Amino acid sequence: MDFQKTVKGFSFPETLFICKILMFVLLTSIFQRIKKQITEEFQFDSNEEVDKLIKKERLGEALIITNMEQRNHPKNERIISTKAGILFDLARYAEAINQYEKALEINPDEASYFANLGLCHYENEDYEQSINYLNKYLEYDSEDSEVLSTKARSLDELERNEEALEVITKVIELNPDDIDEHYMHATLLSKVEKYNESNEIIDNIIKQDPEDCDLWILKSFNNINQGNFKDAIKSCDTALEIDPNDELSLTNKASALIEIGNLDEAQVCLTTSIDIDATQDDSWYQQARILAKQNKIEDSLDSLLVSISLDNANKEIAKSEKDFSNLQNTDRFKKIIS
Repeated sequence: MDFQKTVKGFSFPETLFICKILMFVLLTSIFQRIKKQITEEFQFDSNEEVDKLIKKERLGEALIITNMEQRNHPKNERIISTKAGILFDLARYAEAINQYEKALEINPDEASYFANLGLCHYENEDYEQSINYLNKYLEYDSEDSEVLSTKARSLDELERNEEALEVITKVIELNPDDIDEHYMHATLLSKVEKYNESNEIIDNIIKQDPEDCDLWILKSFNNINQGNFKDAIKSCDTALEIDPNDELSLTNKASALIEIGNLDEAQVCLTTSIDIDATQDDSWYQQARILAKQNKIEDSLDSLLVSISLDNANKEIAKSEKDFSNLQNTDRFKKIIS
């Protein structure tokens, strides 16, 4: 008998080699199970840690952990959506959009991703895309007041004011006690030249919050457009009692003062407004009006040029401005508005 032939014709070394292979396979299987268990436990623990960091507003640290987890689990929906939310809170909207789109590819039936993408695009000032995603979400939930409110604001940014009015009206029906939505409603009514309706809403809000400077500014703007210049000045004075350095109140007051012929006081208001914020185009425009009325042609054109450089829309307004009648035939005026 040949001692080396021990297992069905295999030699002892061959048998030993086979045993080693089987042992290796068994140990590899055990190791993989242990590795999977450790990974799953680590992922669970890290998710919990990320949640804690987010609650503590330690977003940078939360993002670092989430990035590590995403490298290990690139298709994990929860990790991707968590990262997207962190990026949104960090105002890194383009990156958040990228992550929400990845999450949506994994789970196209998750409606919240449409809403979040709509919010991201709104913050990223891409209002058309914002509306597209918000509309998709509204197919799932047509009465989400926050989403509807963002849609109204996107429409407003696109100057689709009638549509925005329709949406904000629905928001107020759903959320009648939200003062911010009523203010938005009043603002939109003003933009479509429904000044009386706008002021009615403002007066109701003022009863609840008389110290809100923005309410008095909007009311003064409505009054100027209705030709109620003394009422406009009163509203501006009230706003300036609340905030003496509010440049919009100063500019609106100057505009009303110009209309009643008080140019000196108007100039004081504008000088103060420009000192506070020299980037307000309307302050420079109103100053150009005063200087034109005083027949200071070159000075007026200087102010008008600054105003137009800050907002190109002032070109069209200047073309029909009655106070610029003594400027409009000059070569420099024609060059500025061309």
